[in-house]
Amino acid sequence: MTIELIPVIEIGYNNQGVTAPDKYPYWDNSEIWDDYHEECYQKAGFKDKLTPYLKGSSFYKLSDITDNNLTKLTIDHTQEMRDGKYKRPQDTCAFFGGYVLRVDGQDKYFPQCCGELSDIKYWENISNGKNSYHEEHPTPQIEFKGNNLVFDFSVDEFDEPFQPTPTELFLTIDRLQLKIAVEKAKTELQAFEQRLNKINEDEKLNINNIGGLLIWDNWNYE
Repeated sequence: MTIELIPVIEIGYNNQGVTAPDKYPYWDNSEIWDDYHEECYQKAGFKDKLTPYLKGSSFYKLSDITDNNLTKLTIDHTQEMRDGKYKRPQDTCAFFGGYVLRVDGQDKYFPQCCGELSDIKYWENISNGKNSYHEEHPTPQIEFKGNNLVFDFSVDEFDEPFQPTPTELFLTIDRLQLKIAVEKAKTELQAFEQRLNKINEDEKLNINNIGGLLIWDNWNYE
């Protein structure tokens, strides 16, 4: 079993005065949703084309986001905090998105509503055999069975559908393989943090511990 945990950022910008498509779900109508997102991004001022991880979605791999686009994302995401509208940096969340769980080359679970890059804590905890709170919703039920993890997508306390729809209601994966995937994802996040540090310096944003703010949800900003 090969397990990957792929960090993705969710890029919205749906408030640009562009009429959203009325055809759902987006993964079955990907072409019109891709066109919609692209028009929104152009109006918002992104310099480079954005190519989604999954067609029709607004999820983007870290390595697929150019420095120009990442600079805009970082500036926009932290603008209100830097303008003093928030009393403390804790009021600014990490980048939206999360992690795609990929098993044997197939995407099994995507980030859901309220997901963030800081959810790496959740994946690390369950890979270590610990129950863990997950901010996303809906969220699967987790059962530990020896060295296996069983994801139950059939029950959710919020009674919301998973998007995209999981290909199976119960997914069993090797917990130790997930642990390896978590470490690889953390290595990718560390490289991403270096990019943020450079943007912080080049743009003179003066954000202490920008990686802790936008990735790790680490509130030690002093």
